[in-house]
Amino acid sequence: MRRYPIITVASVVIIVAGMHVIASVLNIFLVALLLAVCILPIISWQLRKGLSRSFSLSVTILIVLILTIIMTTTLGLAFNKMAAKVPFYKERLSALYQSALQYLTSKGIVVGELNSLELLSPDKLISTGYTFINGIVSTFSNFAFVFLMMVFILIEFADMHVKAERGEYGEDSWQMRFNEIANDLEKYMSITALTGLMSSVGYVILFVVLGIDFAILWGFLSFFFNFIPTIGFILTVIPPALIALLEYGWVYCLIVVVGVTVINSIVEYGIRPRFIGKEFNMPILVVFLSVLFWGVVLGPIGAILGVPMTITANKVIDFTNQDIEKGAAPKPEAPQDEDNTQEP
Repeated sequence: MRRYPIITVASVVIIVAGMHVIASVLNIFLVALLLAVCILPIISWQLRKGLSRSFSLSVTILIVLILTIIMTTTLGLAFNKMAAKVPFYKERLSALYQSALQYLTSKGIVVGELNSLELLSPDKLISTGYTFINGIVSTFSNFAFVFLMMVFILIEFADMHVKAERGEYGEDSWQMRFNEIANDLEKYMSITALTGLMSSVGYVILFVVLGIDFAILWGFLSFFFNFIPTIGFILTVIPPALIALLEYGWVYCLIVVVGVTVINSIVEYGIRPRFIGKEFNMPILVVFLSVLFWGVVLGPIGAILGVPMTITANKVIDFTNQDIEKGAAPKPEAPQDEDNTQEP
C-alpha cells in the first residue's frame, strides 16, 4: 500500500465504481449483513446457555420472520396510503408556495428568478422527497431476498462462533479479524438501535396525539435515520413537519419541530452517553463526508450505512497496516554455534 500508492488509489476507485454499479444488489447484502450482526448476540447468548446451534438458529429466525412480516406489511400499507395522498400534498404545497411569493412581492422583493428555479417548485420537492423515501423503503421491502441472505449469514456466523470458542482459528486469521469488526459493529448498532427505538416510540406517540398522517412510517424512518449522527435528526424532522404544515398549518408544524427536538435531546444527551463510549464519537466532518460518500456510491440507503461502512473500512486499513509492519519488521538472526565458528 505504501510502496505503490498509485496502484492502491486506482484499485480503490475501481472497487468503489463497481459498488456503485451493483448498488441495488449490494444494498440487500449489506442490509442483511448488518441485521445479522445485530441479531447475532441473541444466538450467541443461546449457545452460551448450552442450547444446540440448530435450535438457536430456528428460534431466532422464527422471531425475526414474524417481526419482519409485521413490519413490512405495516410499511407497505402506510406507503400506499401516502402515495394516494401525494396529489393532495402537491396541491397544498403549491398554494403555500404561491402565497409565499405573493407575500414577498407585497414587500417589494423581486421573485421573478424564484419562479424560474425548478428545484424550488412544489412538484420537484414532492417528487424528490417521495423518491428518497421510496429508495429506503424499497430496500427493506425486498423481504424475501433480505431475509434469505440474512439466514445464510447467520448460519455462517453461528459456525464461526462455535469454531472460535473451540480455538480453531489463529490470532491473525480472517475469521478472528472479522469477529473483531463484527464486535465493533455490534456494539455501535446495538446502542444506536436502542436509543433510536426510544426516540421512535416517542415520535410516534407525539404524531398520533397531534393527528399527523403516517405516524408509523415516520417512526420507522426516524429509527433508521438515527444511525446517521447529526444529519439524521434533520432528516427525521423534515417529513412530519412538512406534513403537519400542509395539513394543519404553521402552529402544528412548529409543535412537531419542538416536540421532536425535545425528545431527541433527552435521548441523545441524557440517555445515549450512558451507553456509548468515546470510541464511536466521530467528528462531525467525518460523519458528513462518510454519509455523502456512501450516499453517492450506494444511494439513499448508503446514508444509513455510512457510519458502519466507515468503521469497517477503518478496521480493514488498520489490519492491512499491521500486516505491512509485520512484513517489514527485520527478522531476528539465528544464533550461530560457537563451535562451528572456531577454527580447527
